[in-house]
Amino acid sequence: MKKIKLSKKSTREEVVTVVVRAFERHNIPTVLVGGSVVSIYTNNEYESKDLDFISPTDSKKIISIMSEIGFSKKGKDFHHPKCEFTVEFPGRTVAIGDLEPVHATGELCFAGTKITLLSPTQCIMDRLAWFYFSNDRQCLDQAVSVYKAQGANLIKIKSWSIQEGNQEKYEIFVKKIKQVKN
Repeated sequence: MKKIKLSKKSTREEVVTVVVRAFERHNIPTVLVGGSVVSIYTNNEYESKDLDFISPTDSKKIISIMSEIGFSKKGKDFHHPKCEFTVEFPGRTVAIGDLEPVHATGELCFAGTKITLLSPTQCIMDRLAWFYFSNDRQCLDQAVSVYKAQGANLIKIKSWSIQEGNQEKYEIFVKKIKQVKN
């Protein structure tokens, strides 16, 4: 397994791999969520410099592990002096809207390391949750971009949207993906 050294030129995948490997050394799982998953699935059509991970461990252990790989905590984010990406751990369980816990089913392999992340369908639901509850139109556009690039299980997304009480906003999403297809 090739050692990755972080620098100003480090890619998202390299930074994610360094973080995941550090937590693996402590037998602690991580799941990549949020805007960086959108970046991965859309080949940077939407670019996020913030890497959001969910890990079941406590904040003291997270700080310790991140320190081992050269990150320091400033506010809610971890910063590395040689890297433009920030890292955040916004929670201990993966949740999408009222759906919690969520078992992330996406997988990416980089430099021999398995990265667990939201699947395309879960990523779209995550983005739609921000649209549904915060009226975030950029997240709606991100959901459409992921669908365009990856496809998704629309039956699952519709069922979840109904459970979340947002069938009307789901229809806005469907209308937008139909416009993209044409």
